[in-house]
Amino acid sequence: MNIGIIGYGYTGQQHARAIAEIEGVTLKAIADSESSKRSLSHVPSFADYRSLIDDVSIEAISICLPHHLHEEPASAAMLAGKHVLVEKPLALSVSAGERLCELAKATSRVMMVEMTHRFLPPLQEARKLIARGDIGEIMAVDEILIEGVGLFGSLPAWMLDRESAGGGVGLTSGIHLLDHISWITRQRLALHAACCGYTQALGDIEDTASFDLRLENGAPVHILLCWRKQGSGLDGQLIIVGSRGNLKVWPWDGIALESETKEARKSFFLPGSTIAERALIGMKGAIQEFVDAIRQKRRPDPLPDESLESQAIVEQAYQLSAR
Repeated sequence: MNIGIIGYGYTGQQHARAIAEIEGVTLKAIADSESSKRSLSHVPSFADYRSLIDDVSIEAISICLPHHLHEEPASAAMLAGKHVLVEKPLALSVSAGERLCELAKATSRVMMVEMTHRFLPPLQEARKLIARGDIGEIMAVDEILIEGVGLFGSLPAWMLDRESAGGGVGLTSGIHLLDHISWITRQRLALHAACCGYTQALGDIEDTASFDLRLENGAPVHILLCWRKQGSGLDGQLIIVGSRGNLKVWPWDGIALESETKEARKSFFLPGSTIAERALIGMKGAIQEFVDAIRQKRRPDPLPDESLESQAIVEQAYQLSAR
């Protein structure tokens, strides 16, 4: 299978690394408007993504562009008969994402949103343990994510502009947490309250977001997200409180189970590996699922509609917390 990448910044380059590790898949070409980024690739490159889409040898496209640029090339690719993987969020807004979902159905193309967290081993293990009933009925969920904006290099200018990015930490990072909490618990989330903070003066986007939600069984859920200028670290912890025990999850490290019958802690990554290297494992898993869905002529897991459910919560949160 030949894949092309549109957008060759940090994420596009990570996609290239992941594709190189997947059997039977070849990175055929990239497209990026900046010549300096194209020079990083050892495959044919184009300044205009339309030239890449016109290449009949390419069967699938990975879109790693700024959020506001997702819809147009995704639409063009599907209309040209290509399958499409889109870096989250699917589009700048839920309504734009819904248009892409309808087009995917109309063209019978596989379209998938690259929700990396679902393919991180600690989160996959947490889902299994919850389903097995190791901590009983879920009573409460709490998750925090604190990220230094230098983690993957400085944020590009477009990410500091709400019109281009659609939002700040609440959308870019929050959509992951909303998605994996709903996925792990196998319950939909409903938003009750939200607030945002702007203390770091990151353009006109929020650097802090707090979401208060409920699971379908009524259990309270709290999410707190922070981007800060200082440092390049990443600290995240998910705590799920059950009627018979607790589960603590560090998405880029491991899990700790504390139940009536057992206590266990497990790490899933090589000691000394970087956050980027650990995130690449999740990215490879997502791209592998995309490729498998194409080969097996089925819909991908997760469905693009699922990411839109999380994005809809973020949009609702922005309305509730409007300055």
